[in-house]
Amino acid sequence: MIRARTAAGRLAGEWDEGVAVFRGVPFAAPPVGELRWRPPRPAARWDGERRAYDFGPAPLQPQPPRDSIMYHTNFADRRALVMSEDCLYLNVWTPDPAPAAGLPVMIWIHGGGNRYGHGGQEIHDGLALAARGLAVVTLNHRLGALGFLAHPELAAEDDLGASGNYGLLDIVAALTWVRENIAAFGGNPDRVTLAGNSAGAAHICHLMASSAARPLFRAALGQSASGVGRAEGPLPPQEDAQKEGLRWAEGFGGRSVEGLRRLDGAELVLRGHFGPVVDGRVLTEPSDDVFAAGRQHAVPLLVGTNTDEGSVYATLDAVRRLPVEPGTDELYPVRDTDELRLTARRFTGESRFTYPVWHWATAHRETAPTWMYRFTRTPPLPPDLDLAPPKDGLRGYGVHHTAELPYALDNLDRRPWPWTETDRDLARTMADTWARFVTTGDPNGGALPRWPTFTGEQVMVFGDRVAAGPFERLEAMRLLARSSRPL
Repeated sequence: MIRARTAAGRLAGEWDEGVAVFRGVPFAAPPVGELRWRPPRPAARWDGERRAYDFGPAPLQPQPPRDSIMYHTNFADRRALVMSEDCLYLNVWTPDPAPAAGLPVMIWIHGGGNRYGHGGQEIHDGLALAARGLAVVTLNHRLGALGFLAHPELAAEDDLGASGNYGLLDIVAALTWVRENIAAFGGNPDRVTLAGNSAGAAHICHLMASSAARPLFRAALGQSASGVGRAEGPLPPQEDAQKEGLRWAEGFGGRSVEGLRRLDGAELVLRGHFGPVVDGRVLTEPSDDVFAAGRQHAVPLLVGTNTDEGSVYATLDAVRRLPVEPGTDELYPVRDTDELRLTARRFTGESRFTYPVWHWATAHRETAPTWMYRFTRTPPLPPDLDLAPPKDGLRGYGVHHTAELPYALDNLDRRPWPWTETDRDLARTMADTWARFVTTGDPNGGALPRWPTFTGEQVMVFGDRVAAGPFERLEAMRLLARSSRPL
């Protein structure tokens, strides 16, 4: 047993392979009843010692199909999934819980399209990175309609006239908790790096654009998504988001917010797709505008994408959204069925993931040091895996969206797949590099491969070997940069 004292009370954690772990730590009050769709409130104090051995409940959410590659990579955990609207808990891994240790801190924000995921997923376990000398924090935040609904009645009861982004505000509350309490776990509150993948990476991008979060982190690491340059265009303004919220409420008989607060939360998260908006509190203007003017948080940034980001999502209909301008046929050919399938996958991945991340890096590199990577290693899936075929008709998912996760956090053993020594070497190198960036704000040093800062054309390739190389398909990025939104 290991103990720590937070502002709200004493915690009892446990040792795991030389790392102290505290699970299920409340960082805000349960967002239930009248606190549904309100900014998070401080957690209540407790008397005595609170056991921090078990993860807190995950946010209410549906689950992806069990035969999907996303399920097998991200959600096929050995622990049973326990969910509750009372979900605002975080977890801490630390190799040295002494208050004077001064460890660098990585706060990990999970992905899942603002609909799925939680900080207790095995794929996000912080043990391996903590063993490299970091204090690692994972967290939950509200999802779906519970996390991102905008509505005129919610704006009317808010002192700033804001609505939406409750999940993003949960993240800010967790960062504030870290600022106030991480020293009790050996962490240095002035050495915090935000890291995350997919929707979590997009949240980090938005927090770089938000003045509310700037005192709370000093570096950022985003995998496979961005909050700027998005295929769907800039974040919707409050007026549009509230109209969408009213349309969503019509599915429940046009209920008022008071009536919606009386419904079971599980019913609410099953309908609609929600995400960040310009809410008027944490985001007061579109993130694209902030980055275009160079007014974002000027912190070191490390970002990147995978080779086949589109394989999970692509259908042949994607080619109908191809830009109409000279050169498109060369970059996205559709002369025969094979080309059509490949273009559908490539365009889906590049428009939704690769270009937005490239745009994020390009917009930031004049403001602060920036590094970009490309992940090219196809994970070795078991041959008997229950897996639906890709919708685009191509064989296999390749280096799919989130394929890098087990490697970046050195968590290969969380999945019983036929990993090779090449996979294990790659995982060690990526995790060492990520830890170096969190520690120093630079991914270079020691025996790590030299990684030049991003100039728009060179990236670090993490694959069968690790080395710097050219950014492939740069002309496709320039084409997408010229293309109107939505794509």
